[in-house]
Amino acid sequence: MNRPLTPCNHGHGGPAATAIASVDRIARQVHLDATDAAVIKDSNNTIVLLPLEQLVAKVSTSVLPGRDRTALERELRIGVHVAAHGAKVARPADPAVAGPHRIGEAVLTFWQYHHPQTPPSDQAELGRAVRGFHSALAELAGGLPTLADKIDHAAELFDDPDQTPGLTDQDRGIAAQAEPRIRELFDQLEPDTALHGEPHDGNVIWTSDGPLLIDFEASCTGPLEWDLAYLPDEARERFPDLDDALIERLRAVVSYCVAAWCWAQPKRSPEVDAAAKHHLAQVRRSWLAA
Repeated sequence: MNRPLTPCNHGHGGPAATAIASVDRIARQVHLDATDAAVIKDSNNTIVLLPLEQLVAKVSTSVLPGRDRTALERELRIGVHVAAHGAKVARPADPAVAGPHRIGEAVLTFWQYHHPQTPPSDQAELGRAVRGFHSALAELAGGLPTLADKIDHAAELFDDPDQTPGLTDQDRGIAAQAEPRIRELFDQLEPDTALHGEPHDGNVIWTSDGPLLIDFEASCTGPLEWDLAYLPDEARERFPDLDDALIERLRAVVSYCVAAWCWAQPKRSPEVDAAAKHHLAQVRRSWLAA
C-alpha cells in the first residue's frame, strides 16, 4: 500500500512502538511472518511493512477527530469495493487476513505492498486514475462523511489550545477569521461527488502499470474541485469544465485543514512537523490577504 521509506526511528515508545507490537500480535494470529517488520510512515496513522509477506499493516494510532478506528474500518470497506470495481488502487490483502482486526482500542488492516517507481514527468495518467476512483466510489457516497465534517474538525482544533498548544494567539485569530469565509464558500457548492479526499503525491504509488491510489480514510463527499486541488496540471486536464478559480480557493482550505491536523500532533514525525509549518504559512498568506 505504501512506499518503501527508510524505516522510521521513533525510539522505544509512542505510536510507532504500539503499532509494531500490535502488528506482531495480529500477524501471529493470522499466520503471517512479521520478521523485520518496520514502521515506514507515521503521520495520521501508522504504516508497518512486513517485508517477507509483501504486505503493509495500517494501525489506528491517530488522535485526530474523524481519523479513529471507525475510519480504518470504513477505509477497508472502500478498498474492497473500489478494487472490485476496477479502480487503480493498492488492494487490501486476501480477505482471510485483511481484517479489520481489533486489538484493544486499535484497529489494524492489511494491504498489498507495491514497490514504487519514479513518477513520470507527465502525470496525465493520474487524472484517469482519480476519475476511475470517483466512479467506483460513487455507489458508497451515502455512507461517506462530508467535507463540511472536515471543516468542523479543523475549526475545533484551531479553537482549542489544549489540542493545538503550539499555535500562537495570532494564528488562532487568523483561523477564526478564515472559518466563516470557508463555510460561506462551501454553502455555495454542491457536495455531490464521492472523493478520494487527499490524492496528493504521498498517496499515489507509481508502478509499471501506472499510478495506484492509496489511503482512503479521508474519502468523503464534496465538490469535484477538492480532489483536483491536489493534482498536477496535466492530471487535471482529464477533467472537463474545470473551475480554476475555485480550485485555487480550495487549495487554501486544504492548507487550513492540514495545518490544524498537523499542529494537533506535535513531534509525531519529521514529515508532520514540516507539513505543520508549511501549511500554517499558507494559511497566513491565504487568509490574511482574503
